[in-house]
Parts: sequence; C-alpha cells; structure tokens
Amino acid sequence: MKIIVLAGGGHAHLHCLAQFAKKPREDVQLVLISPAPYQYYSGMFSGFTEGVYGLDDIRIDLNQLAKKIGVAFYQDTICSIDPKSRTLTGQQGVTYSYDAVSFDIGSQADIPEALKKYISPIKPNYHFPEQLLKFRESANPVIVGGGASGVELAFSTHAWRMPRQFSAALLFSSGALLSAHGAAASKKVEAIARKKALPFFTDITIEQIDEMSVTASNGDSYPQSGVLWLTGPKSSALFEHSGMPVDRAGFLAVKETLQSTRYPEVFGAGDCVSIDRYPDLAKNGVYAVRQGPVLWDNLLHFLDGEQLASFIPQKRYIAILSTGGGEALLTYGKWSMHGKSAWKLKQLIDRKFMKQYQDLYR
Repeated sequence: MKIIVLAGGGHAHLHCLAQFAKKPREDVQLVLISPAPYQYYSGMFSGFTEGVYGLDDIRIDLNQLAKKIGVAFYQDTICSIDPKSRTLTGQQGVTYSYDAVSFDIGSQADIPEALKKYISPIKPNYHFPEQLLKFRESANPVIVGGGASGVELAFSTHAWRMPRQFSAALLFSSGALLSAHGAAASKKVEAIARKKALPFFTDITIEQIDEMSVTASNGDSYPQSGVLWLTGPKSSALFEHSGMPVDRAGFLAVKETLQSTRYPEVFGAGDCVSIDRYPDLAKNGVYAVRQGPVLWDNLLHFLDGEQLASFIPQKRYIAILSTGGGEALLTYGKWSMHGKSAWKLKQLIDRKFMKQYQDLYR
C-alpha cells in the first residue's frame, strides 16, 4: 500500500480528492491534512462580504468529504518536512509517513512586522469569515492593497455599508488599481470606483498604524478601526525551515511536473510554489485549478514509475471581479465588460465550482 499525503485543501488538492472519489486505487492510501475542517473558496469572499452568500455556501467540509470518499483526514498544521525519512511533523509532534506528498497550503499576507498587531488576518483563509464580519461593521475600515483581492473586498464592503448609512471604507494602493492586469483594466476599475463613490488612493503606501489611524507615505493620517492588509503573497516558513529548495521569496521550488527540484517524491501546487520555468507566474486561483489535473496524474505516475506530464500555464484567461451591487468587471486580455451580466456569470461559475465538491458528501 502506497501513501499519498495531501497537505492543505487548496484548489489543486480538491481536484485530487474528486478524482480519487471517481476512481479510487486499492493500492493507494490517500491522506488529507489541513489546519481547519473547512476549506473556504476565495472566489466567493466578495459575495459573502456583501451578504449574497451564507457561510455554508462558501466552504467545503473537508472532514465530511474525506469520510465519504474513503480518505484519511487529520486536522493538523505541518511544521516540518524530513525528505530523507519521508515524514512530516505536525503541530503537536505527530508524524506522518508518505511515499509521495503534495503541498497546496496557500500563502500568507506579507505584513510588515511592526504593523502586525493592528492588522485583521484573513490568511490562511479559514480566518476570513469571522474577521470580515467584524471588519465590515467597524467604524472606519481600511483596506491596503490594490490587487484583485483588495479591490474586490473594497467594493463588496462598500456595497454592504452604503445602504446601512455607514461611512465609506478606504482603499490604499501602492500603484494603480489592478496594475497587474494592465493599464486598460486599471483605468476601467478606477472609473467604476469613482462612479460608485468608493474612496481610493493610488501610488501611496501605508507607513504607520496605531490604534486609531493609519499614516500614509504622503504624510496624511486617516482614521481606522480595522485594517485588511492585502498587498501580496508571502511564503510559509515551512519550506525554508525544513531545508527544502525554495525560490528567493521562500516558496517551494518545483519543476514543470510540479515536483520539487531536488526531491522527486515531493510535489506542490497553487500559491505556495514557484515553478522554475515560470518564476513570475501570478499566484491566483486560475492557475491552481489548472494545476489540479496535472498534479493528480503525476502523483499516480510517480508511484507507478511512469513518465510525468508538464504543467503549461495559459497566457490569457478570463477574470471576473465583483464590483458590488450585483455588478462585476470581466476582463480577458485588453477586452473588458462591466455590469450585471458579468456578475451573473461569476455567480454561475462560482456556484458550479463549489457544487462539484459539496455534492460529493451531501
């Protein structure tokens, strides 16, 4: 009996679980280890923030899923990896053996150490629901980060607060909003923000935070009662601490086959890895989902001594970002569309994505 351990319940690992449910292998024991019994879908965070979705809509019960499909589930956080003995060590010192292991544990928020005590943590994402409910109702919420996550949560928080006569949330970005999506997307989303009266500040960083305010790089201070810091991904210390090959930022270094560059029995996918041939690949759910089929096939091919496939990222993809109030911005390359049709399409895609996994145990 060969043991495959899946550390983390991210997009790619959900695909592995679904494939095992469809076609289990009697000679393979699949083990899932996650720090929380639920996996939350970040694509629906904006809808949850705005009140469109309830808690059960946006999460997958990993424990129930594992029981239903014959997978061993352990609620634990992996703290170290010993590739020589092929063992993992959990938070309480429990060890887990593997013949092949895959990591899909996401990333952490890149928060300056001096500011951490004033920040509402939403990564790992099981922190999100509780923190967000407090944040959206606070007197002066502040969001730092002009990427897709920051922009989407700013719009959603704004849409929830305005009908309730709350003051507007403030959004700060070190560059243009959605700068990674190109100049056209930035111009479009900033125009939408102005139309919806969402206060945003570009080309500004937050330098200091105290209990009552944030101080920006322009020298001005703004009141705050809660801060979401969404400036970019930071790697878990797990890989570097364990002596695994990592990139300059500490993300697990893998080849196109999603295998560690040094240990062929160690795999990884999603935000926690850096692919050596594509070092600048964006860390987002689109690529994590696409990596799922390659990852599962390669895990089995590795155990069977067969040739592994390569993950080749697509150059363009559809991105749909909620802008609140039943509207969304859809972008594909330089083309974009904004309105209710884009929001309905986003809902359809998100609900379909969740249903395929929730139906496995409901």
